[in-house]
Amino acid sequence: MVAKKRFDEIDIVKGIAILFVLWHHSFILYPIYMLDIPWCQYAMAIHGTFFLNVFFLESGYLFANSTKRTFLENFKKKASRLLIPYFSYAIINLIVKIAFPTLVNRKVEGIGEYLYKFFLQGGELWFVYVLFLIFLVWPPLLRVMGKKTTCISVFALIILNEIIPNNLIDGIFLYSKFFNYSIFFIIGYLLKDMNRDLLINKRNFAVSSFLFSIFCVVFVQAINIPHIWHYVLAFIGCWFVWSLSFQLLKYEGINKALSFCGKNSLAFYWLNGFALVPARVLIVNILHVESTPLIASSIFVLCVLFEFVAILCIRKVSFAKVLIGL
Repeated sequence: MVAKKRFDEIDIVKGIAILFVLWHHSFILYPIYMLDIPWCQYAMAIHGTFFLNVFFLESGYLFANSTKRTFLENFKKKASRLLIPYFSYAIINLIVKIAFPTLVNRKVEGIGEYLYKFFLQGGELWFVYVLFLIFLVWPPLLRVMGKKTTCISVFALIILNEIIPNNLIDGIFLYSKFFNYSIFFIIGYLLKDMNRDLLINKRNFAVSSFLFSIFCVVFVQAINIPHIWHYVLAFIGCWFVWSLSFQLLKYEGINKALSFCGKNSLAFYWLNGFALVPARVLIVNILHVESTPLIASSIFVLCVLFEFVAILCIRKVSFAKVLIGL
């Protein structure tokens, strides 16, 4: 078997992205609803341009450079990697919600509804749900599609995602998110033969930094061109983070920390919901912090620390490792 290609910078890319996921979740909804606060909306608009899209783009790129597998081989690999954490989270999450309802803002209104959302709407770990569906659908298609057909598929998905209502047929299988993130998975696949010097080159990094700063930071809330603009923003954000990762490779301490986060990104995502509760209780209910920037930053730091320690402990237990996708 041919050895799998290794791209060290992608662990950094995923590390940056998962930290932004944790930062995004630090804007709590309960007992303080922070989503209506202007600075929170601005901050979320910035990282919202790329922080999830980049996972799918890099997944497509890695798939394009991976060893060819049959549909069954691919299914088994992704089922063990994604479905086991997805099912284990749903079970533990349900137990926590039933046992400690006062600690959570999303209550369980009924087991039937919970199962419906779990199987047909992605539940609370919807990112894993969509990623699994993408790996179920696109690998066998992309292996036989030519470049022209693949490019056409990107534009077709963009059109579908813009014209089909999000709530059609109750949003089953999260088709809107599936269309949206499939676009970036396929783009990543199309970048297989890209000259990586485009990302490594410092001049190109300066250009990507400038574009990101202008469009994804300064004017992220000011420019609102319908339909296509948010795809452009997402690609600029992904390109910037990918370019940035090459610049960070030379800094050993940052490289090591971000690579750890990237390699364990699924575990960080899995554990975040459970880390949020004690962090939120400590900061808001016990310490009574009122400054919203301090609340968000404190919760973020605590969640990173809690989850880092939890991952180090769980890595010593084989069964637990499987449950959270380590």
